Formats: sequence, structure tokens, C-alpha cells
Amino acid sequence: MSVKLSCIARGLRVEALGQILDAAGARALAFEEVPGGPAFYDEGLACEPRYWPHTRITAFFASETQARFAQEIVAGDVEALSREWVADEGWEALTSRDWRAFSITEGLWIYPNDEQPPPGRLAVHLDPGLAFGTGTHPTTRLCLTWIYDTLEGEAPRGREILDFGCGSGILAIAALLMGAQAALCVDIDPLALTATLDNARRNGVAERLRAATGLARDDGPYGLVVANILAGPLIAQAPALMRATAADGRLALSGILPDQVPAVIQAFPGFTLAAHEDEGWVLLHGRRS
Repeated sequence: MSVKLSCIARGLRVEALGQILDAAGARALAFEEVPGGPAFYDEGLACEPRYWPHTRITAFFASETQARFAQEIVAGDVEALSREWVADEGWEALTSRDWRAFSITEGLWIYPNDEQPPPGRLAVHLDPGLAFGTGTHPTTRLCLTWIYDTLEGEAPRGREILDFGCGSGILAIAALLMGAQAALCVDIDPLALTATLDNARRNGVAERLRAATGLARDDGPYGLVVANILAGPLIAQAPALMRATAADGRLALSGILPDQVPAVIQAFPGFTLAAHEDEGWVLLHGRRS
């Protein structure tokens, strides 16, 4: 079974909403015209409509928790919002069918479970399963690149990482493979925690990884804190994320649209944050001022 989230978006806002639903964990997205006016066209698609004045967006999620979270995020920007369980259409198989090894950086690769990398290549073996986070989405790529650059440039031994909104656990697992000492993975979705623990075992780092549905007040502090969620939850969780970051620690925040950057920065006083962008998504990273 899958959870189908359906809504109607107006005009050009549909692209951003599609990206938000993707980042929230949608396993499949469909866009269709709601009759009622002329189409919008892209310059590169002169013969094919890209958006309509009203577009129905249908997103499929693996769990009720993911779908409800996505619904709360987009509720203020859409109409005719509904959520229902539907027969499993094989979205997991569709997302896994063309799953191939790919590089995040020259030194870090993501591999399917059954494919072995050449000797000497640092590879995270991953089964995307029912959790978001395979490294293909810009927000995840931004975080993986940040982790690689951070740990490549300094001695990681003794560093502990907090992966907040862990999805498949890919970020924490990559850090552990690069030499981080331990990881705490936090996600509100039990399916994400199951996928994280399974992937940790596949990569031989399960003994150094802990998974939880929330962050306790006595957790940390952590030398690396990465939160790959969305701007609203980042702002809401800012006090906990700041508290969890060690005095000399590094913080990375992803899942942010460009127009949301000022609000997120304002929510993290005492941190100097720089921005990196990938396909319209922003990662903010830095240390305490």
C-alpha cells in the first residue's frame, strides 16, 4: 500500500511545490492539467505545455507519517488537498529499477547493494527501500559534498555526527566510512530508521550508529551536525540543533529554497553561515561566530 497525496497548485508555483514534495520523501510525482485556461510554456519546450493555470499534483508516499508531514508543509499553497491509502503500484520497484552507481565527488560514490566498487574507491552501499535519501536529490548531494569536503580537510577521528532527518542514513554512513567516530540518526518516520539501520549494517558501521525518533536534551554535543529537512522544520528545530552543536563544531542545514535563506539564518543567531546552491536548493554551513 502507498499513501496518495493529491492537490491543485496555481501557475508557476507548481515546480517549487513538486520539489518540496520530492524533498519530503515522495516516491513518485505526477502532474496533470485541470482544465480552465491557456498553458504556460518553457522556452525549451515550445511545443509542449509545462504548466497550466491550475495543475493537479499527485504524490505517492511509502508511509502515513511522510504523507502527513508533506501535507502540512504545502497546505497553505494549494487547493483541494486530500490524502488516501491506495493499492501499491510498485513505486519502490520503479525507483530501484534503474538504480546505478554514481559519484558525489571524485572521491565519494554511491553504490547499489549488489554492485562492488573498484579497489580503493570510497563507496556507500545503499538500498533506498522506503526512505528518502539516495544521494540523487540536490539537497542530499549538497550534504554529502559538505561532509566529504569537511572530513577530507581535517582529521575526523573523535568526531561524532548528528544526522537530523536521516532518511536512509546516507549522510551519517558516509561520515562514518570517512572516519567519524559515531553517529546519531534522528527521524520521525519509523521506516526511515529501519532503512538507516539496515544500510548501516550493509556498510559495516552499525556498531557506531544509533537511531532515534527524537533528540534528547542530553544528546551531544556533536562535532558535526547536519539537518537535511526543509526550511520550516529547520527554523522550528533551531534551538535543539544549536544546542546539539559543539562549541567548535560544524553545522550544515539543507532543504532550503533561495528566498528562505534569510529566515533560516535569522533562526540561528551566533552562527556564521555560508551558502552553497545546487539546482535551486541551498545548503547553509558554518560555525559559531
